[in-house]
Amino acid sequence: MFSGGLDSTAMLVKLLAESSDELRVHHIRMVNREGRDRAEQRAAQSIVAWCRARYRPFRYSESALDFSALEAIPIDYLSIAFVACQVAIDTPGCNRIAVGALAADTDIANRTARQKRVFEEMYACYRARKLGEPQVDWVFPVWHTPKAGLAAALPPELLDLTWSCRRPVEGFRPCMSCKACKAREEAEKLAERQGLRAPVTPAHNPVS
Repeated sequence: MFSGGLDSTAMLVKLLAESSDELRVHHIRMVNREGRDRAEQRAAQSIVAWCRARYRPFRYSESALDFSALEAIPIDYLSIAFVACQVAIDTPGCNRIAVGALAADTDIANRTARQKRVFEEMYACYRARKLGEPQVDWVFPVWHTPKAGLAAALPPELLDLTWSCRRPVEGFRPCMSCKACKAREEAEKLAERQGLRAPVTPAHNPVS
């Protein structure tokens, strides 16, 4: 499951570089009143093109959930579980779902447990129709890596393609004030202080 953000990009690179698994990379264009869907989609497509050119072939697909008519912001990780189930069933032989969650994420143990419960309840409906795999595991390839470590591990040109902002200005400019922007900025600065990477410019997405 691929958002086009720092964490999921680091996960994708790790899987491409350190495994021979046949990958299906799936991006959800999550449309809501925050208005980040176009920036995320552009980031995802750019990252996929970059990785295909430098690593190995993999399948890429997209879907969309449009909540733009709602005032409330849906819970993303539950939406991801819903789509992951559809993608798993659509992918013959799929027995693992990879998610770019980190151990340091807020309330992550509860979130991942709920996410997996949603997935399992939905997948059981397909098993009742004799479809799918006997077991589908959720794996977290970058779980134990701090965000600063992820930022340091990515080539600068790939890092610059990723998107983190939840509330972009005019659709494509990072707000630099939302929780995601602040976490990313802190991670990049920490990587700099630890000498893990060269200084980066504050505008982390080269958009025009």
